[in-house]
Amino acid sequence: MYKSIAFALVAVALVGFGSAAAAAPNQVSGKVVEIAEGTIKVAVAGDKAAWVKPNTPVKFAEGTGKIIEVSADGVSPVVITIKTKLSSKLKVDEAVSFEKGRSMAGC
Repeated sequence: MYKSIAFALVAVALVGFGSAAAAAPNQVSGKVVEIAEGTIKVAVAGDKAAWVKPNTPVKFAEGTGKIIEVSADGVSPVVITIKTKLSSKLKVDEAVSFEKGRSMAGC
């Protein structure tokens, strides 16, 4: 009986770990390479997520933004231009992470 309970607990833990790992691709990390009035350019560390496209809302830990441009396919590193009010708070070479935000369409 104890073996079946232990097996069930291990199975639940593995399923929980698997779903957490599946959620990780929604997070994009990189480094700020340029700051302009109201926009930032971020060089993505590694591969870009499939959802990274122009007009996609993004969510930072400290605020929100919207992707306005993505560098061409095959260019390395991928550079994403994001319109955000956080541009005045960030610095060049600062690490930044964001995820896909919720669309405000219809609000």
